Amino acid sequence: MSIQGKISPRIISSISTLYDDTNRVFLEFVDNSIDSAEEYFDTSKNEYTRPIKISLEITGKNYKDCVVVISDNCKGIPNIEKIVQNIGNSDKKAQPWTNGQFGYGMCSFIACCDELEVVSKASGKKALEIGILKEHFLVDNQEDFVFNDPVVNNNFEYDSGTKVTLKIFNKNNFKNINIQEIKDEIEKHFELLLGRKNLKIKLISGGEEFICKPFDYSSYEGKELEEYIDRTNTLFSDVDQPIHLFIKVTKGKDINKRPVFIVKGRRITEIKDIKAFKSDFKSDIWNHPNITGYVDLGNYIEPNISRINGFKPEYKEKANNVFNWLINKEPLILDLIREGNEETQEKHYHQLEDILSKALSKIARMDAMNFRTEYFAGNDIKLQDDAVGTGDSIFPPLSADSNSPNSGIKNNDVKGNNPNDEIGGNNNLNKEVDNPFEDKEPQGSERKKSGFNIKISDLEPNVDADTGKQIKSRLLGNTIEIFRRHPDFEDRVEHFRGGEPKISQRLVTYLAGEITVHYKDKYYMKSGQPAYDKKMFSSLVESIYQFEDLLKDAVGKNLSSWNQ
Repeated sequence: MSIQGKISPRIISSISTLYDDTNRVFLEFVDNSIDSAEEYFDTSKNEYTRPIKISLEITGKNYKDCVVVISDNCKGIPNIEKIVQNIGNSDKKAQPWTNGQFGYGMCSFIACCDELEVVSKASGKKALEIGILKEHFLVDNQEDFVFNDPVVNNNFEYDSGTKVTLKIFNKNNFKNINIQEIKDEIEKHFELLLGRKNLKIKLISGGEEFICKPFDYSSYEGKELEEYIDRTNTLFSDVDQPIHLFIKVTKGKDINKRPVFIVKGRRITEIKDIKAFKSDFKSDIWNHPNITGYVDLGNYIEPNISRINGFKPEYKEKANNVFNWLINKEPLILDLIREGNEETQEKHYHQLEDILSKALSKIARMDAMNFRTEYFAGNDIKLQDDAVGTGDSIFPPLSADSNSPNSGIKNNDVKGNNPNDEIGGNNNLNKEVDNPFEDKEPQGSERKKSGFNIKISDLEPNVDADTGKQIKSRLLGNTIEIFRRHPDFEDRVEHFRGGEPKISQRLVTYLAGEITVHYKDKYYMKSGQPAYDKKMFSSLVESIYQFEDLLKDAVGKNLSSWNQ
């Protein structure tokens, strides 16, 4: 005797919670349109055999009358009843070139609105319309999960295609609709597909039109690495189309576009975020602000259901093949980064960098972090009764005339960033530590650990590619880089009568702020803090005050004397 299993339609509403961004829902329907155009695509020419038009239009001034319409002139749905009959059993799952797998994307509307209308027409057939309501899914029994029959629609404008209309948004979802965010997400998510000829995706809102365009890597100066791997490689003997690696190291501009994995033309996730990718250079390469590009996997690996967080478990072996291949390419990418660095020369402020790093190590000690700045061997720090150790100066003794412009600063007991210091290498950057101090005795012995370093760059500041503005500082792997030539830095440097630069209190506050912001951001990301709140801002300000206190002995000193 067998038992008939039952699944409540309410599970569809539960799955819709995967979509926590209203704008992300609209991408599902754009994705469906692109899938529907696939049979018109000529791979050899990278173009569609006929012009493909996909549009997304937002109308209405408030949540009560807001309507979002996504339409296309693609193949259309030959059997419109299947969109409600085959939820979880999509026809597209058997087609390796299309992205849909579960037949769920059409039902994603439940996450943001109450009603969906679908009109579709296959060539040579009548256009049919079907209405789907959120309440259809709020029933317990399969027998109550029913929809009205499709009706003929005589107003469809194309010979074939589909038009979906989303309406009856709630107030919060309506507030989250943002046409620029939708454009950015489409361009980011479908960047390779947008490069196909004869494809046009248009967005309309408030009387304005926006055309989605592929990312233009050629607009950025820099070095490139491009390679393909096909079935001639024994590890990839079952690949249908070559896997394509494209990496670019931008010059002079920080670009907020880290390298990503792409499957079937769609962005999956940033490479640095894949936990199974065990690289020693996730920060130095894959999270580098000057590194961009992609690894196009074609249809070699299937993403998981969310399509943004990784790959299906059954593709573990294939994924590992890709990961190992990438790791073998990392030395080539590092060479490109080094070549870019060697093209420019800069002064080095090793001693000042060491002072700042040591101050940050004390701040990290107070926060009991699991990742720390590199601690300097051979030094004992006297801890206060409260075991935070902020009362003692981190500066070595200065000469009696240390405030004069030409006074030297003996800092031989401070080690860390100088080339000859033994501080460990890149392999240590991602290791975690529990406690950098031995607290059994009144004096805590600082030991070398992985974490943050501080670098004072004498080069012209990089430019943020999004804002066009010079950046004050940046987190480069595990190094906080501060640009000394930024106007805000230079404005805070005072001068002795002879013209030599002098560290002012304002500059100390500036340094404390820039360093602490990067440190705290990574601290909270590491601890999994979901969102910023008042407590976190208070913690940030408190750390800046502590940093200022640790640097108080630098005020009035000659900046040039640390340039060695």
